[in-house]
Amino acid sequence: MFSVRMPRFPVMALVFALPAAAAVFVPTVRIGPNKDVEMQMIAFGTYRHSLTSCDVISGVMQWLELGGRHIDTAHDYGTEPDVGKAIRLSNVPRKEIFITTKIPGPIGRDAVKTLVLNETLPKLGTEYVDLLLIHTPCLERSDFPNKCGSKLRAERLDTYRGLMELRAAGKIRAIGVSNYLAEQVEEVVAELKEAPAVNQVEWHLAYHNETLRQRMESSSVRLEAWASLAGPTGQGSPSISLADERLKKVAGRYNMSTAQLELRWETLRGVVPVTATCSREHAVGDMNSFNFNLSNEDLDYLDSLPALMETSLLL
Repeated sequence: MFSVRMPRFPVMALVFALPAAAAVFVPTVRIGPNKDVEMQMIAFGTYRHSLTSCDVISGVMQWLELGGRHIDTAHDYGTEPDVGKAIRLSNVPRKEIFITTKIPGPIGRDAVKTLVLNETLPKLGTEYVDLLLIHTPCLERSDFPNKCGSKLRAERLDTYRGLMELRAAGKIRAIGVSNYLAEQVEEVVAELKEAPAVNQVEWHLAYHNETLRQRMESSSVRLEAWASLAGPTGQGSPSISLADERLKKVAGRYNMSTAQLELRWETLRGVVPVTATCSREHAVGDMNSFNFNLSNEDLDYLDSLPALMETSLLL
């Protein structure tokens, strides 16, 4: 079970040197059936539309330079080659970097093994990935993110079995899913007798499914957040601007930015945010969002914002 209050879930503090003699504090969590894979608790996302003033290579290199070690990419983003090149140019040892990538939805055991061995790993230029996610539980874009329900159950399980074989061969360190409903995660637990290490879903102040979070906690599945600050990667769901006066008021009590406030709200709830920025200042700020805690009252208030938004729409 993960804590829903202060950060009592298992974390390890990693402190990386910065060029300007500052330091960035980034906790890690342990994931996987045996909790033997260590993952930094904030990731740099490489979806191109999230990066408005830099390319993927320079964005990743900056993140690594500043002490970030968790990089998130996907087959469907088309950015795996850029991530691989940035890692090689950075001179940061591969073993210090945590690479998450994703394969398209449930494509079956043989197809997923072929894809990972012949495309994913060569594009990244690495012998293994740290975390590999099944990107969606569905195949049709019209079903994104998870509208296919119990359909494709056999295909999802067969794809997961292929990933288990790749893990046994040392090509994957941890297996996860993305955009899965709780019932789709529970298919894996019931059939394969292990829980996915991670479920990456849309998660931000205006859009978060607390029932899903609680059910993932009960299965020891770590939630990750795409669209962690809403922004350009949101899929038309409600959003709360970082310029919102309510966020400014709460953030002001901690002398932190509203972006740092939202990221810290997520991590204190046990959720690992995927963020993206071309700004050096914002990247440092994102990684320094662990430098303060929020009161239980403020956590509860931030939890309640979606309900407050609904109420205001009815008035």
